[in-house]
Amino acid sequence: MYGESHPWLKELKEALDKQPIQEVVILAETYAVEGERMLKLPELIHHLKNGDHGKIRLGVFDLASVNGKAVNQSYLWRLQEAETWLSGCQLVHVLPYTQPRSRDEIRALWQFWVEQRNYEGLFARDNQQNLYKVKKVLSIDAVIIGLNRRDRWKFNEVTSLKVAVIDSDGSFLEVGDVASGIDRQLRRSLHDKLLPLSKMDYEAWVQIEPFVVVEVEATETFRAKKPVYRLEDGFLRPSGEKEAHSLRHPRLVRFRGDKKPTVEDVGYERQLPN
Repeated sequence: MYGESHPWLKELKEALDKQPIQEVVILAETYAVEGERMLKLPELIHHLKNGDHGKIRLGVFDLASVNGKAVNQSYLWRLQEAETWLSGCQLVHVLPYTQPRSRDEIRALWQFWVEQRNYEGLFARDNQQNLYKVKKVLSIDAVIIGLNRRDRWKFNEVTSLKVAVIDSDGSFLEVGDVASGIDRQLRRSLHDKLLPLSKMDYEAWVQIEPFVVVEVEATETFRAKKPVYRLEDGFLRPSGEKEAHSLRHPRLVRFRGDKKPTVEDVGYERQLPN
């Protein structure tokens, strides 16, 4: 039933039925495409919810076991074996791979699939089969404007930070919530130092006066309607929304005591141009 409602799984089942195997464990992921470009996760979710299955693909990236036995052959062999099984499929395929002999080959793979076709990044294995994930990263300076999810502070810890940049008109433009990169000790320290400085208590977060600047890394940005605030007497007053860049998978890198919440240091247009 599940395969019948998802064309890519139905196609996978039909391909595997042609092979002399009774049971197989395949590692794969679904994603959405527009032409030759991969779409981002929110768009995949949108197409899945709307039943728009024509844009969904299944990318195979490993074989774990066949007929109850672990596949111990090399990774290259496993991918080539899966390619043989999936020959002729339109919705299911082995994800792009290569066995590079130079940095130029890796760079060409990155440019073709990540930069031109919008794949999220690359996985790399060394000769000891250690696995590395390589993704695009951008870095911006932003100012902390709030502490999120106050109802979870029973352990006196900050769970995540709400950060913003400053637009050309002086307004504060929210760009994301940062939870990654904050260890247990830092969560407690932020709670003790920033919570007493809170200005306004919202349902899901408390606002603090914007003066702490941090460096934040993200894998990329996506367009979304983001809250805008005006600073009045130390308070950030809601001032509508603006379609702007939002950070995907933001991570706290460091605190920037050498920078201030100004257009010059945390400006939106300078760091995230349209």
